[in-house]
Amino acid sequence: MGRLDKKNILVVIPKDYYNEEELETCLEVFGKEGARTLIASAKLKEAVGMQAGRVLPDVLIVDAVEGIMGDSYVTEVGHGSRQIKGIFHGVVLIGGQGARKYLWPDKVLHLLLSDRHRSGFVVSAIGTAVPCLAHTGLLDGKTVAAEKNKHTLPELEKTKVTVGEQDVVADDRVITASGAAAAEPFARAVAEAVEKTKSR
Repeated sequence: MGRLDKKNILVVIPKDYYNEEELETCLEVFGKEGARTLIASAKLKEAVGMQAGRVLPDVLIVDAVEGIMGDSYVTEVGHGSRQIKGIFHGVVLIGGQGARKYLWPDKVLHLLLSDRHRSGFVVSAIGTAVPCLAHTGLLDGKTVAAEKNKHTLPELEKTKVTVGEQDVVADDRVITASGAAAAEPFARAVAEAVEKTKSR
């Protein structure tokens, strides 16, 4: 029995070129804590990582949004039509080279993140996925952790967000991290915040 035994976490990846180390580290930490984790993407086809890793998402991002409206059900996709009662207590955005193209402009994903935070749950992003979280307005005026590269920094400057020197920043159920090197402390910070959310 882990401390996240009755909690559900949605891990969102770019539909291609996700960061394997960020994903695998988060899944490992959440698994050890007992959380039920679903991987979401914009397509239900095998996603290819930056280092040729491969993963098949469990659910479409759009279906995850439909599942949270009214906090009703988390649907198990690809394993029959069984529905498991519950909600997503946390949403984690995984970075990688594909984040800029597939996550940053995804308005459905922005809606999902805003809904989760407004409902009292945890939203988080690591590395190059942090600008997607910034586009929701939840990071306005905040100092965050993010990957410092030629794409991410200008995008965050546009959204009134400051990138600090810390590897992981937790602020009002919003957690950000600088990248794969910080994946373990990031995942632990997410687990700690999700543990404090209300179970429904």
